[in-house]
Amino acid sequence: MLRRLLPLLLALVALPASADAAVVEVAIVEKEGTEFGTPQNVVGRLTGVYGAPLVGRKVVLEARRFPYRGKFKDLATATTGLDGRFAFEEQNFDRNHQIRAFAPTFGDRSPPESLYVFPRSNLTFKLVRRNVIRISQVYATPKDVRLTKATLFYVGPAVRKTAPLAKRVKTRRTRRGRFMARATVRIPKAWQGRFRYASCFPYNAGLGDPKLGCPKRKYRF
Repeated sequence: MLRRLLPLLLALVALPASADAAVVEVAIVEKEGTEFGTPQNVVGRLTGVYGAPLVGRKVVLEARRFPYRGKFKDLATATTGLDGRFAFEEQNFDRNHQIRAFAPTFGDRSPPESLYVFPRSNLTFKLVRRNVIRISQVYATPKDVRLTKATLFYVGPAVRKTAPLAKRVKTRRTRRGRFMARATVRIPKAWQGRFRYASCFPYNAGLGDPKLGCPKRKYRF
């Protein structure tokens, strides 16, 4: 009896992987993130377990908003091309998200990826008086966001590629979805009125990359 079953068992072991299995890959084009209000693009590829492209298949973009406690929600759908690739273009995210791609025909999903959205910012300066400038940093965010971190301002001579930390200023709310930080800085006469400046706002309220911080001493241009 065992001799009769052995060929059948060997045949079962040699069967290829299920034709209903798939591999879903996804990537964020703007992997370093974008500012609030700027669309992002998500791309990916759907293949069989041996790498052959799966053509004309539906793929769903799923996302979960910071703080990532809720369920993933469907945002968009796409169809794979001849090479198995798909794209979700011009997607708007108002805050950091976790995203993944789902192939409903096969029931397979890609591993989740982190998508970053930074506050939209506008940095300007104004000459207050001789050798004194006022730097203003304005932020735009979703209306339910509260920015509580300080803004760091850096000012240095124009001939250098770095600028030292000049001021650390409280970021204050001006209205829903709008924040501002402002610093007055004296410019040394030796710079002859030529300078460069920058600002930095650390990760806060689910906006930006938590792995990025602000330089403690010098900003490198």
